[in-house]
Amino acid sequence: MVFILIFFMSTLMLVAFIILIERNIMGLSQERKGPNIVGLWGVVQTILDGFKLILKKMYFPFLKKNFFFFMGPLLAILISFLMWLFIPLPLFFFYSNSTSMFFFFFLGSIHIFSILWSGWGSSTSYSTMGSIRCVAQMISYEVLLIFCFLLLLYNFNMLNFMVVYYMNMKKFFFFFFIFFFWMLITLAENNRTPFDLIEGESELVGGYNVEYSGSFFTLLFLSEYMSIWIYSILGGFFFFSFCLLGVFFFLTMLLMIRFVLPRFKYADLISLCWFSLLPILMLLFICFYM
Repeated sequence: MVFILIFFMSTLMLVAFIILIERNIMGLSQERKGPNIVGLWGVVQTILDGFKLILKKMYFPFLKKNFFFFMGPLLAILISFLMWLFIPLPLFFFYSNSTSMFFFFFLGSIHIFSILWSGWGSSTSYSTMGSIRCVAQMISYEVLLIFCFLLLLYNFNMLNFMVVYYMNMKKFFFFFFIFFFWMLITLAENNRTPFDLIEGESELVGGYNVEYSGSFFTLLFLSEYMSIWIYSILGGFFFFSFCLLGVFFFLTMLLMIRFVLPRFKYADLISLCWFSLLPILMLLFICFYM
């Protein structure tokens, strides 16, 4: 019980930390002050904002799909917590065998249902459009993810995180070569700029979560930022031998891209996947297996 409590509190503090860093980077990019009033250097600001968001009144529109409306955020946060169990962090219990990587990305694949249920269950045009975009975007980039892990399977003959950890220094060039693809896949899977078209404010107001407020919106918000942490840790795991500086470098790149690049058109996003990235990965796949 104590371990579960520590686990939950640790992950929530990680989310608070990444939000604080993102707000400070946002302030620097716009030559404005970030959060700097509440607590030392504004550290407590994010925690208080989280409590304020939870205490907000929850608005429930008249719905015909109540089950999916309520289950979407719950499924999202459940999958996000389960994904942590497959990451070999020294301070956490983790599940490791020859197929642990397969189970991890299986959870990542079914995460799409949480967004689909949230958008479709809201019974509004904007949220439904956001969920439809989510299905097309995530399925497209899941194909790239599958090819990346087929390449890993070819090199290591098993999908075990610990085997990859001990072997990646011997195959540094191979991992460095697919770093670019991993970065793009991470941006697309986490709906980050320039691929944040599921929540495009200029087109969809708020996307799939436009009807959520209070605790349910908080669950979706936590799930999204926990996913950013997970993929950043995996980026440091694959390409920087689990060096903490590598993890923070990858995390900072994900955050800074939001303030550098404009949002893509949705057609450009899908075309980039199917007509540019996928042929290159297929060519790599053929070269490695021939």
